[in-house]
Amino acid sequence: MKKLHLSLYIIFAITASIILANRYTSFYISDYRVHFLFLFVAASSFVVIVGHLFKKLYTNKSILITFLIVGTLCFLKAFFTWGGDWKTQTILYQNVENENKTIDIQLRADKFSFGYKNRVVEIYKIAPYMQWTTDIDTMHLNASQWKRVDLYLNKMEIPADK
Repeated sequence: MKKLHLSLYIIFAITASIILANRYTSFYISDYRVHFLFLFVAASSFVVIVGHLFKKLYTNKSILITFLIVGTLCFLKAFFTWGGDWKTQTILYQNVENENKTIDIQLRADKFSFGYKNRVVEIYKIAPYMQWTTDIDTMHLNASQWKRVDLYLNKMEIPADK
């Protein structure tokens, strides 16, 4: 039982630090499903740890009900607070030395209007759906470190008239 507690503490520490890093640093989880998974695991492991500290949540039924309640609360939190994901439209530049570093134009749907917000950022891809984003001014780039690629992604195709 002690090993379960130790692994639960480790899982909570890792997932909570990823969620906090996503919220308070330039670290960015680029897919809402991955973000929801980390949020759910962090919240549910925290509730189970607190339940163990208060000598509750020892049966499988109580832990399953706890997971269902926490999952529902995480879904409601995500539904009411999610502002949309930034999606890369164009990769402007790629780093010569490291292909995981790019400068991208990204768009995100504006929540309460019928338009888009855009930004130009330097992206360092850490893992799938995880990246480090930094605002960058493309007017002052070192040309020896970056090559222009102008790779268009997520193009909208206009259907031909019938």
